[in-house]
Amino acid sequence: MLENKAMTTKKILLVHGWNYANYTSSGCTDAWASRSKFVEALSRHFNVATVNLPGFCGQKDPKHPWTLDDFVQHVDQVIKKEQPNYILGYSFGGAIVLRWKKVTGDTRMKAFLVSPAILRRYRHRDLSFVRKAFKTMFPERFISLLRDFYLTQIIKNPHYANATEVMRETYRNIVSLDLREDLLDMRDSLTLIYGKNDSATPPDLVQECLKHSATHHNLHIISGGGHDIANSHTNEVVSLIMKA
Repeated sequence: MLENKAMTTKKILLVHGWNYANYTSSGCTDAWASRSKFVEALSRHFNVATVNLPGFCGQKDPKHPWTLDDFVQHVDQVIKKEQPNYILGYSFGGAIVLRWKKVTGDTRMKAFLVSPAILRRYRHRDLSFVRKAFKTMFPERFISLLRDFYLTQIIKNPHYANATEVMRETYRNIVSLDLREDLLDMRDSLTLIYGKNDSATPPDLVQECLKHSATHHNLHIISGGGHDIANSHTNEVVSLIMKA
């Protein structure tokens, strides 16, 4: 499950994001394969360890739908085994690392959050409004079928449409999370790196939140970058990590 490249004595653990192409059911074997250039660049400076989360790239689906805290507990076990000096979370992986920092109170390990899914901006509404309106009128099973039809056939959300049943429910548990309170409660300084043009996890939402933070966090916004800055701005992201 883990890959190590013993380049230096300093180890960094990489926690990947939620990519439908990385579902185990899709045949993926390495969650970082699509960002191999980024991993290679980091390997010049760190001993890199990567982890495939449950449901992704060869790892079995959870036995029941997981919440963010379930992923946090899983990563905590990996951390205890690997004993990294640094940890990096990408997109949803950034959400996991942020919550891990909060629940453990860790101040020893330097954390880098790249395009972290702390706050999201949605182009489409989900069916929560339908459920609230119809829950007293129709059976829950009908509402679930309606939601599934909407997400797979109307907006064609690939993260949902390509997922197994348990991963669909897991996705629903995490996709609408608002982690601004986790960020505001953080007492350990974090390094957050975003692309200015990131439409999935826009940096302006976090930038506004940080105005109310008692802790100084290092927020870097890369001009011209989108959500996939690990590929589009590899050297710039690695440089920011090395300077932190």
